[in-house]
Amino acid sequence: MDEKKEAFLAKLRAIFRVEASEHLEAIAAGLVALERASADERGAIVERIFREAHSLKGAARSVSLVEAEALCQELESLFAALKRDEVQLSAERLDAIHLALGVLSTLCATPGASLSADGKKDEQRAVAALRGIVGELADTAPGPPASARSHPQEGTEPATPAPTSQPAEVPLPLPVAAVAAPVSQATPAQSPPPVSETVRISSQKLSAILLDAEQLVGAKIAAGLRAAELRGLVADLGTWNQGRVHQGARLRLGQSNAAAAADLLESELLYTRALESSLRKLAAFAHQDALTLAVINDRLLEDTRKVLLLPCSYLLGALPTVLRDMARQQGKGADLTVHGEDIEIDRRVLDELKDPLIHLLRNCVDHGIEPPEQRRDKGKPERATVVITVNPVEGNRIELSIADDGAGIDSGKVTAVAIRLGMLTAEEAARLSETERINLVFHSGLSTSPIITDLSGRGLGLAIVREKVEKLGGTLALTSSPGLGSTFRLIVPLSLTTFRGVIVEAAGQRFVFPTASVQRILRIKPDDIGTVANRPTIVNGEQPVSLVRLRDVLELTGPDGHAQGESRPVVVVRSVDRQVAFLVDEVQGEQEVMVKGLGPQLLRVRNIAGACISGNGTVIPILHAADLLESASAAGTPGLLATGAAGQPERRGHLLIAEDSITARTLVKSILEGAGYEVVATVDGLDAFTRLKTEAFDLVVSDVDMPRMNGFELTAKIRADKGLRELPVILVTALGTQSDREYGIEVGANAYIVKSEFDQSNLLEIIRRLL
Repeated sequence: MDEKKEAFLAKLRAIFRVEASEHLEAIAAGLVALERASADERGAIVERIFREAHSLKGAARSVSLVEAEALCQELESLFAALKRDEVQLSAERLDAIHLALGVLSTLCATPGASLSADGKKDEQRAVAALRGIVGELADTAPGPPASARSHPQEGTEPATPAPTSQPAEVPLPLPVAAVAAPVSQATPAQSPPPVSETVRISSQKLSAILLDAEQLVGAKIAAGLRAAELRGLVADLGTWNQGRVHQGARLRLGQSNAAAAADLLESELLYTRALESSLRKLAAFAHQDALTLAVINDRLLEDTRKVLLLPCSYLLGALPTVLRDMARQQGKGADLTVHGEDIEIDRRVLDELKDPLIHLLRNCVDHGIEPPEQRRDKGKPERATVVITVNPVEGNRIELSIADDGAGIDSGKVTAVAIRLGMLTAEEAARLSETERINLVFHSGLSTSPIITDLSGRGLGLAIVREKVEKLGGTLALTSSPGLGSTFRLIVPLSLTTFRGVIVEAAGQRFVFPTASVQRILRIKPDDIGTVANRPTIVNGEQPVSLVRLRDVLELTGPDGHAQGESRPVVVVRSVDRQVAFLVDEVQGEQEVMVKGLGPQLLRVRNIAGACISGNGTVIPILHAADLLESASAAGTPGLLATGAAGQPERRGHLLIAEDSITARTLVKSILEGAGYEVVATVDGLDAFTRLKTEAFDLVVSDVDMPRMNGFELTAKIRADKGLRELPVILVTALGTQSDREYGIEVGANAYIVKSEFDQSNLLEIIRRLL
């Protein structure tokens, strides 16, 4: 094949990949609907599925995908039998069809690529299972079997021998377990094809963009005319200035000709009036042009955004199959109902929501939905119902709710697991509200599943959901009623391009809080600050809220423009069940901001979600609300609302460093002093222990491998000394084996940091926790 034909085929296959995914999604959705349909509805659904399979077969033939075409032929034979009511769909037969769809998904996702060894095995299983079903019909019906009723090309042998002949060469129908087992790996819902780089756009959306572009032509012509007029004025002004110079020279030669001087003054007045009139007209035209361009620009931007909008069915269409397969693996039954699938959302938001929704469905199946026998005992239908509802909400956002009618969440069980894992104490748990107890399920590592399976048990699913939703600038809430079910509510923006933000200033720098994360903005005085659990707090409504300075959380050391005792603005930020008040220097207002990524060099920056460009070209960081709340829990708050000299960090503690490497010693010392600590550096463990006996310190940071006395020995001596045994010790070392870590803990170290994993923010956070 020559290069042109290869290039054309590659282009054709790229188009086919998009078309095939639509056909496969329609077939999978039809099968799920078929399981729940009444007898009167089944005929229309089967007809629709049959047509989709036929269209997919033709598309596969057009791009020379022989394996996909052959598999579609087998599906067609089965669907044709369904149309004739010659076969009934049992659970085992549905599993066989879904297995075939999974293989087709793999074949169509990478057209032209060869299947892996496992993929070929799946293909063989799928073909054998489908032929087995049709073969059963052939044994009970007269005439040739359905799989032999295809039309081979003239002069060739049939590609597929009848299943009833040559039994040794034809794969027999697989047992149910063999057919059902690979479903989770092969179904298109569980292993979706990669997202296409092309999109289908309605002609109406393209027409709107074209109309906006055509209107820009008029604005371009007007801008050209204004520029020509300005150039003409500049030329006239130059000519007039030149003439004025000549007239002034003649006046000087004529020794003060009064009449000529008066004429010159009058001509100047006339010219300046004409110039003023022309400039006024130009200014008015320029103002009108700016308004026109602003309207066209806004409309063009909005129409271009709409191009990226897709109906929610793009994401939700495959989820009924996902839920069915998950429930089948657990021996349960569940149906998915979707409301609001026609609402359009930014495609990038939909792509980001795919994993969270699958995690939530997995959680419903594994933790919420009861086995059929338990549901019968409770008077519930054997098949559970999961409902996904999409609704627009104010502020250019949407709400997705995922509700099930399962067992709900046992808050007592969740709390007990959290206590057992050391996430909180029994006393702390007793102070939690019911909502706070339920929301413990979002903590990473917490799972109430008694065993780890391929579906759940690791305690990561809901933590990932919260992280993904908050990354989008959204919020996640959970409500649950024991015995009645649970509802997850996700509120996310319709588009990732722009959003409303509150611009604040801290330590001489500007930042943006996403408005969706801001609960309230208020001003406080020093008398408004109280203390709860040794942390500064303010009262927001009737609820106490922790108070931290934004400059402390972001580790900024810039100037503080407020005098001690002066009232200050506070931004209360919320996320799920947590809220924290951030003290800032100034709130500059709320406005629409356009999000810009940080680039590939900064894929993930703690506390920062992105950046925006201000009107004067300044880059303003956008704050990550979830990160800030995590950082705020560890941020120190000494001397709140009190500062020393401008630009000088407050002194937070007296630390001792033991490190024999001058480079490492200098690095750690500079990090700690930059964070506001008083630091004394020593060259080894013996030198450090000598200083400890003569001077008071709040904490020790020590290397391990040092001459005279290493870090393990230093830690052991500190723990053996009555006056020093309560002194916190952090070991920072290159020794990273498990045995070294265990020995460090054994001798009494409070923390053990490996230098290969060294992160200065991690060190500072540990120090804050220990002091």
